[in-house]
Amino acid sequence: MRYFRANACVASSAGVEMKALIAFGVGLAAFLVAGSANALDGAAPRAPLPEEIAPAPYNWTGPFFGVSIGVATGTSQQTASTGDITPSFDLTGGVFGFALGYNWQANKLLFGIDTDMSLSTKQGTTAYFGAPAGFTAETSERWLATYRARVGYVLSSWMIYITGGGANADVKITATEPGAGIASQSKLRSGWTAGVGVEAARIHSFTLKAEYLYVDFANTDYFNPPPPGFINRAGGVPVHDHILRIGLNHKFPGFDVGM
Repeated sequence: MRYFRANACVASSAGVEMKALIAFGVGLAAFLVAGSANALDGAAPRAPLPEEIAPAPYNWTGPFFGVSIGVATGTSQQTASTGDITPSFDLTGGVFGFALGYNWQANKLLFGIDTDMSLSTKQGTTAYFGAPAGFTAETSERWLATYRARVGYVLSSWMIYITGGGANADVKITATEPGAGIASQSKLRSGWTAGVGVEAARIHSFTLKAEYLYVDFANTDYFNPPPPGFINRAGGVPVHDHILRIGLNHKFPGFDVGM
């Protein structure tokens, strides 16, 4: 009996020693692997990633050509030598055109010349004051041109600007008067314009712009003298425009895009 107990104790002691030996071996292996990894990291450090290079600022200097599309609203009125024939009435429509200009950039400031020519569908119709049904007056624009200076403030690849100058338009009036028929007259109108805009360089030498213009045409008489049977417009036909449009400009080749 004593012999059996002695053997059992020896076997138990041997098992404990075996487990301790295995645990020591596993720990030693883990230590060696970690040490090797640290040695490799120290021997061959990773190269730092190159810093990102910022794109060169856009250079706005140079001639440009562009296209634009927008909406136009405004007001008009028709007045005879004896007083108003119509109330003030609204004009609405679209504008579709081309632009040509030149920019000079001086650090953060931009000075430019901007001209444009647009087809216009803006028109409006109203009834006469105190007249029977069927007496109507219409004012319409068939084309519009502006020639303006602009001053901008440049922020990298985009800018904000103010603009102002002269304007011309082909403005037509049409009168419908039962008993007399229909009569119309077109005149080349002159006026002034002012506005604001923002423009951004997006793809190489192309820029996108959004622009608002106010246009005021000097009062001009029509039907003076009038066609037979029609009321004159010797008191004038004022026209005012509000134009909001977007455009795409392209700077001509031969001028550096980068600074």
